[in-house]
Amino acid sequence: MRWTIALASLVAVAAAQAGDVTPMHPAGHHMDANGDGMISRDEAKASPRLSETFDAWDTNKDGTLDQAEMTAHRDAMRGEMRAKANERWTAADTDGNGSLSREEAKASMPHLADNFDKMDGNQDGQLSRDEMHNFRMQDKKHMRYEAAERFKGADTDGDGALDLAEAQTGMPGLAERFTAVDTNGDGKITPDELKAGRKQR
Repeated sequence: MRWTIALASLVAVAAAQAGDVTPMHPAGHHMDANGDGMISRDEAKASPRLSETFDAWDTNKDGTLDQAEMTAHRDAMRGEMRAKANERWTAADTDGNGSLSREEAKASMPHLADNFDKMDGNQDGQLSRDEMHNFRMQDKKHMRYEAAERFKGADTDGDGALDLAEAQTGMPGLAERFTAVDTNGDGKITPDELKAGRKQR
């Protein structure tokens, strides 16, 4: 299932409403190619938005971003996303009752309305933030399972990684980004590299 940016933004409100989740990894770990715990200017190029604002976040002007600076960047981006998502939710909730009716969903974003019945867990004709959050979590689990199955199917030699030929045959979209995702440059993409590559997009 493909999520539009607008739908993902609304779902982000539900995630924010549900409370913060303690991150499993340090901020920016997926960009730290050499594993030194710092993000260099070159490593930051993996995230165009961070690269463009690198100097602003490099508060001690040492040419790298340490964990504190990366955490500040991550928190700022999350805050910005939540603010925009709350604005979108408020605009969609035209009657101000804190939930979205089918009519409000149709008016604000048709893709949300298309999934209305699946998301409306208690079938009361209203989508609450909790229902949207729960649906997103279920959808993410399904997407992870499908991605894992596609990766496994593409891995024809069964070594747990994909070389360029395997990616071109089994996951052509990944093949187009092969060099960027293959962060250690060994000619193979592992599940961890693939996961990190998704976070950079």
